Amino acid sequence: MNNYKTVTVIGLAIAIAAYPTGVLYAKKPKSAPRPAGNAAGSNPNDPGGHSALGVEAAKKRDYEKAIAEFSQAIEAEPGDAKNYFNRGTAYRGANKLNEALADYAKAIELDPQNVAAYIGRGEVLLVQKQLDPALTDFDKALQIAPDDVAARRFHAFVFISKGDWEKAIAGYTKVLEKVPDDASAHERRGFAYGKLQKYQEAIADYTKTIEKTPGDPEGYRRRALAYTMAGDTKNAATDFRALLQIKPDDADAQSRLKALEARVNASPVPIGAPGVSPALRSPGSSPH
Repeated sequence: MNNYKTVTVIGLAIAIAAYPTGVLYAKKPKSAPRPAGNAAGSNPNDPGGHSALGVEAAKKRDYEKAIAEFSQAIEAEPGDAKNYFNRGTAYRGANKLNEALADYAKAIELDPQNVAAYIGRGEVLLVQKQLDPALTDFDKALQIAPDDVAARRFHAFVFISKGDWEKAIAGYTKVLEKVPDDASAHERRGFAYGKLQKYQEAIADYTKTIEKTPGDPEGYRRRALAYTMAGDTKNAATDFRALLQIKPDDADAQSRLKALEARVNASPVPIGAPGVSPALRSPGSSPH
């Protein structure tokens, strides 16, 4: 089965910016903003300034230092879920997944309505290929925040990973209701449509992806394969030519185009014809 690999892309900016999926890291209460200068220990909501120092280390991808600082923040504020959440995210950045799971679990214990912690733990479970527990966490996140797009994306990605194409399509359709221009959601839904041999729907989704990311050669490859499966050799060849304009040395595209050009003026290529793969290519390795 040519599924997506369950690998996440880590982009840490704890307590400062939004995670790429849309989840905001734990922030200080608005009622107690950090004073000018941000001197360590000057914020009563961050005794010793360790949380702020952990944030700065995480921004620099110095995850070991971030872990050490957040550990001291936990010592100062053992009942604050944000410190466990932030340290869990730093552990994840350091690829210490079991430690990340433990911290996300503690954050959830301290704050059962912490949507970000459910999503964070679900992501780690995805990496570990624990699909059903991951799905449970994303379900819980959506129970708390039904409109959370990040949770919805990961929820759909679990079904891609499980090969449940109908549920994957339904999930990404809900994502696109919230974010109509989401190229990756179109890409993944197109892949699921292709698996169900709904090639016209797949082509329509890949076309949307190409419109949003015209410089990505993989978009043309995916649509070309969908055209091939649909028997449209002319448009498949056109897409391979477009791919080769972007990536002239792509041997796979060169080979496929050569096979198709011999048939452009003949009858459509049957599925499984020599030189043409009968399988749609998995378009991505990350749920983001």
